[in-house]
Amino acid sequence: MAISVMTVCTGNMCRSPLAERLLAARAAHAGLDVVVDSAGTRAVNGVAIHRETHRVLEAYGGDAEGFGSRLLSPRLLQGHDLVLTATRAHRDAVQEMAPLLWRKTYTLLEAAHLADADRALTLPGLARARLGVDTDDPAWDIEDPIGREPEVFDRTGAQISHAVDSIVDLLAR
Repeated sequence: MAISVMTVCTGNMCRSPLAERLLAARAAHAGLDVVVDSAGTRAVNGVAIHRETHRVLEAYGGDAEGFGSRLLSPRLLQGHDLVLTATRAHRDAVQEMAPLLWRKTYTLLEAAHLADADRALTLPGLARARLGVDTDDPAWDIEDPIGREPEVFDRTGAQISHAVDSIVDLLAR
């Protein structure tokens, strides 16, 4: 049975689609049965991936083919095993929209940190591992590159790529 993951940011044009497409590609490369979707807390449905994100995604081996942004809703959150957000504010928005998902919702950087800190950790143990972590730490937020120079997209891409590798490792355990 496939593991279902949702990635979330604001406009669903930069951070969450990059995480979605890299996670899907790397999980498939690792032979994992993972389905990944993305949405944005303020997205307009059907918008293409941002051109700079497209450039960064291709540089990391991802594919933007067929992507269209989606507005996050409680219905879209149903059935996911893991929800990964760009920031703590997105994590809070998901938890407000779908309170029962609190044990499955993390910032991407928070989940990657937990996965790296304990190489024996598996997806079901992620919520317990969070107990000793300051979930309000601003270090868990990925900077929003929208409207910024290409270097910010590059920096965000590197951060997301590294975190995705940690998440794929976690899902493979």
